[in-house]
Amino acid sequence: MKKLLKQKRNLILLCWPVGFLMYILAKNSSYIAEHIFARGIYVVYGHVMSFLNGLLPFSVAEWLLILFALALCAFPGVTFYRVVRSKEKAVTLVDSLRLLLMGLGIVFLWFMIGAGTNYYRYEFSTFSGLEIKKSTEDELYSLCKELIIKTNEARAELGVSDDEPFVSSLTDSERFEECRKAMYALAEKYDVLEGYYPKAKAVLFSRVLSEFNITGVYFPWTVEANVNVDIPDYTKAETTCHELSHLRGFMREDEANFIGYLACVNSDSAELRYSGYMLALVHVGNKLYETAKDRYMELRNLYGRGVNLDFVENSRYWAQFKDTVLSTAGEKMNDTYLKINSVEDGTRSYGRMVDLLLAEWRMKSNS
Repeated sequence: MKKLLKQKRNLILLCWPVGFLMYILAKNSSYIAEHIFARGIYVVYGHVMSFLNGLLPFSVAEWLLILFALALCAFPGVTFYRVVRSKEKAVTLVDSLRLLLMGLGIVFLWFMIGAGTNYYRYEFSTFSGLEIKKSTEDELYSLCKELIIKTNEARAELGVSDDEPFVSSLTDSERFEECRKAMYALAEKYDVLEGYYPKAKAVLFSRVLSEFNITGVYFPWTVEANVNVDIPDYTKAETTCHELSHLRGFMREDEANFIGYLACVNSDSAELRYSGYMLALVHVGNKLYETAKDRYMELRNLYGRGVNLDFVENSRYWAQFKDTVLSTAGEKMNDTYLKINSVEDGTRSYGRMVDLLLAEWRMKSNS
């Protein structure tokens, strides 16, 4: 009987080939990635997990990560203890390694279900009707100028002084609720975004995330949107909507940025609109600076005093973590993770949001 149970337990090792099969199928067929995984298996899994974990007021992901790290640290010591006490040391060592492979196999397959295959689904432009194409310098300039005007207007709507940095009147919980509403409203326009949105989770150890240069985390094993609430207030809403977009299976960072932007700027909340425009302005401004520095500097004078102040405060916040061992490690881990999932330009992919912004701008300009 014991031998039979052990053989059944070994079936868990099949998680590895099943996970790799899912990866191969998704990578080689966007149709399978979209219709079998993203709109099939993931829909059921994602809604069940996000609903169940959404019932809890704390980040399940945060505590699972802590427990996982502790388990990995304890594994060598526990294995050594078992081997020393065992009469069949080689058998015990092999058994321990098999248990490790089983555990990691479950983690791998779970990741493929919750995120891995979604990197190969259809692009969001397929559902939005946006045409991605090479832009001209004049188009980039015009978009940047328009965003500056809208950002200044959004800042004015907040009703705060231009002589002090923006401090939100919303609690984190209230902001998370506004972000849920924004995502539900956006889903009325794009049915691919329809589904259940739980409240995002505030990370208890948010300061640690900042040390690693991380503003938010989508955790596929619990389908939770985790937000660093230590960051400057004006960045929190867009970060939240960005992470919530991952719940609908859009894993590419440029697309998550753009979806988060759309949710924010179309929201009834002035804070969300400001957050969305500020993110867009950063990316478009950076792109124009790279393309035509002189033309960017020309527009730089149009930034409102309050907008400038918020950018200064944001730079001041992140300066304390710049080029540290932890921030460098965090950037490298994120870059490596994205590249493993076939995002060839890694963290630079966030900036590709500009292509989507330009496509949207062209569509509106031509309508």
